Amino acid sequence: MVNDTYIKLVERLKSALPPSSIITDKSRRLALGTDAGFYRLIPQMVVRVNSENEIKAVMAACRELKVPMTFRGSGTSLSGQAISDSVLVVAGDAWKSYTVHQDGSKITLGIKMTGGAANDLLAPYGKKLGPDPASIQSATIAGIIANNASGMTCGTDFNSWNTIDGIRVMLTDGTLLDTRDPVSRENFTKSHSEFLNRLRSLANIARNDPELKDKIIKKYQIKNTTGYALNSLVAFDDPIDMIEHLMVGSEGTLGFITEVTLKAIDNPSKSATALMAFENSTTACNAIITLKACGAAAAEFMDRKTIAAVENLPGVPGFLKDLPSEAVTVLVEVRSHTETGLHQQVRVISDALENIPKLVPISFSFNQEECCRLWEIREGFDPIIAAKGAPGTLMVCEDVAVPIENIGNAISDFRQVADKLGYTDLVIFGHALAGNIHFDLLQDFNSPQEINRFKNFIDEMVKMVVDKYDGSLKAEHGTGRNMAPFVKKEWGEKAFGLMKEIKSLFDPDGILNPGVILNEDPEVHIKNLKRFPLIDAELDRCIECGFCERTCVADGLTLSARQRVVFLRYLASLRETGDDPEFLKALERDLKYLMVETCATCSLCEKSCPNGINVGKHIKKMRAENQGPIAGWIGEKTADHMAAVTSMARTALFAGAAARKLLGEGAIKKGMGMLSGLSGGKANQYASHLPLPARKVSPDIFPRDEKTTKEIVYFPSCINRIMGRDAEGGDQEDLVQLVIRLCKRAGIGIKWPENWKNLCCGLAFASKGYENAAKKCERKLSEALLKISRNGELPILCDASSCLFHMKEALPQTLKLYEPAEFTTAFLASRLSFKKREETVMLHVNCSSKNMGLEKQLIKLAEKCVTRVILTDANCCGFAGDRGFFRPELKHHGLRRLAGQRSQGVVRGFATNRTCEIGLTDESGIPFKSILYLVEECTRE
Repeated sequence: MVNDTYIKLVERLKSALPPSSIITDKSRRLALGTDAGFYRLIPQMVVRVNSENEIKAVMAACRELKVPMTFRGSGTSLSGQAISDSVLVVAGDAWKSYTVHQDGSKITLGIKMTGGAANDLLAPYGKKLGPDPASIQSATIAGIIANNASGMTCGTDFNSWNTIDGIRVMLTDGTLLDTRDPVSRENFTKSHSEFLNRLRSLANIARNDPELKDKIIKKYQIKNTTGYALNSLVAFDDPIDMIEHLMVGSEGTLGFITEVTLKAIDNPSKSATALMAFENSTTACNAIITLKACGAAAAEFMDRKTIAAVENLPGVPGFLKDLPSEAVTVLVEVRSHTETGLHQQVRVISDALENIPKLVPISFSFNQEECCRLWEIREGFDPIIAAKGAPGTLMVCEDVAVPIENIGNAISDFRQVADKLGYTDLVIFGHALAGNIHFDLLQDFNSPQEINRFKNFIDEMVKMVVDKYDGSLKAEHGTGRNMAPFVKKEWGEKAFGLMKEIKSLFDPDGILNPGVILNEDPEVHIKNLKRFPLIDAELDRCIECGFCERTCVADGLTLSARQRVVFLRYLASLRETGDDPEFLKALERDLKYLMVETCATCSLCEKSCPNGINVGKHIKKMRAENQGPIAGWIGEKTADHMAAVTSMARTALFAGAAARKLLGEGAIKKGMGMLSGLSGGKANQYASHLPLPARKVSPDIFPRDEKTTKEIVYFPSCINRIMGRDAEGGDQEDLVQLVIRLCKRAGIGIKWPENWKNLCCGLAFASKGYENAAKKCERKLSEALLKISRNGELPILCDASSCLFHMKEALPQTLKLYEPAEFTTAFLASRLSFKKREETVMLHVNCSSKNMGLEKQLIKLAEKCVTRVILTDANCCGFAGDRGFFRPELKHHGLRRLAGQRSQGVVRGFATNRTCEIGLTDESGIPFKSILYLVEECTRE
């Protein structure tokens, strides 16, 4: 913040926005300012807005001070349209609103809702959104609309432009226009008559010039997101309808969209998929034309180099490895509401393609798991292919469209250009039914020679697409900065002139996302390019796509998984170059808190990353590197005396309970907060719902009896050996005692590992970076479990899912390990009689259960016990073992939406991890316990 103008802007915004919404520190400006494209700009400030009044205040201040501003949703954009070196405005969680209308034919969405979340809401109605970009699980509605997103199956008929049914937008003068509201339309007509007259004049120019009108109509017969949506001027008579549709694909350069209503489309429940193989792109093109005529729902083209990038992944057909060098595959999907209709479509397509040469016979799969796996791989193409590149290279995904009859020839031409310029690893794929071609090239931007090579490739591509095929330079990824210098060439002088007039009309001061879509700089597309210095073998594969952010508990609090990679890359770059020592100092100062202390290390980023990158593991490694020898020695000594440590922890809980009674909760909370502050966060803070200490357990008092028909090994986790029943739970049993009771009821005998009170899985040590202590615990536990289970013959139960997940990763694969829900399903359910309770409960599936793929199993178990189950609105609780005691802000943030769910008639909740349950109880105000308590209630005789 060196510019006086931005200092003035901050002062003006302080009265309109909470302080936490105005972000000016260098570290977070860098991290929050990134997107999935290959450009890097660092905003002067980031502003998080949560209401129309807030965005109005920001717009007014920026307009007054002539400060440029850029809007951003989730930053999955690829063409440089969601970055800024001025003010970046990010939509906050308050925009996550929705209304499903009538029979699901329409849906109204706040701009922070993701496309995936919208489809989840529409699924019960047999509907979905029209646009289906590969990033749909992460992309927000704001970005989907602002980029006129389409995708793999929607073609041009069901893209954002064709399915929008109303929009609420704020213009730069602060006026709100809701095109769905007759009163708003009438008021706007009165207050903006000159504006509407100018727009009518522009429409008349387009309509009254036959050559220009024909060009506009023709350009949108294939996918096209280059420039502004000029078809809005010829398709509608009412200028307000023109405004509504001009906002689609405007990339935040014309106004701020706050809410949209979209028409939903049918989502047939029956589908079948075939992976077809052809000898070359020409033959494949003939097949694609036939597929379109037959009504195929999707046809995804993949050249041989694309196939090579994915042929060894799980779930991919084996024949791919044997395909010749010129081979092409097409992933085809057909859909229907009925099995009969589905099989009929399959027959029609198979018959129609009978005379087209194929490398393998056509075989449609009706197995949904197989089909879903193939489409998951397709959706993750960009990051998967990027990971194949040399470390330090970036993936550039170009995106063009040509008339479908030319797709085969165009692909051959692209391959020739790529080979001529040395891009021999370029891969080509795309949405073939729409003539949409994507090609990924792995680019090094660290030298002038490489940048010049990239420039030459773009120049050749532009000539080919425009001059030879009259196609679109951007089919669906948006113009951004990437194709801004070439908009005039694609559209011609007249159409380009209309676009300039549109921009001037909507944004007379030029403050909205300047340089995007229209840009006079002929080389803007090769400026401000990202550098990817090497930082770590695992993290170097990250392309900053942002798919991980939807599952990252710290996203919006400090840094997401993607932003942690950005932080480390920029830090490495500054250390390498010596540039900007002040910035380097800021990053090094913020490293500990933003990077290390507020990461939950929950590994959910690995689940949502197409390349399986686990940023949490890297954070654990950083913690280990920061541990001094004394800390390591203390960790190892603690690991050697777990029985004593758990005993002391129980004593501390007992003392805490006594102190609460004596001094009151307020005094204890204040005192512990002061101690935490004085220790720099090393002392834990107070949690309101700490349980009582666990009672001592002696296996000898629970002998086997004549009813025992099966044996298992039970390893009680440390946390459940320390923490017992809830303080408000009356005579409730501790979990360890409850497990013994359930097993006895089911006729299952329990065997206990030797010296079990002194054993630990090592998770608590590993998460803090005490690697030697963790390894010691893992080794001791492994030996004990192998011995008692007869080398894995007996199943082993651990009563905490997070500990069990760590055990599965760290212990020998021969051990049969089960967490509570999985154990109940496998061994208790068939031996117990369940009586379903008339009750609504809340269920939290924690990060460890998700990582183990047990979400559905846990939900089914809860539904076996009660009539209604509501899932918590949280990916991860943020407690992160004991981190919720030391950094409670992570827990508050992770569970920030939980209290709002109480209105659904819930009075209690269930989970599978003790510290998660403490955090869930704190934030929701309802008691959370292990799901085994619910199982016990529902199986009492």
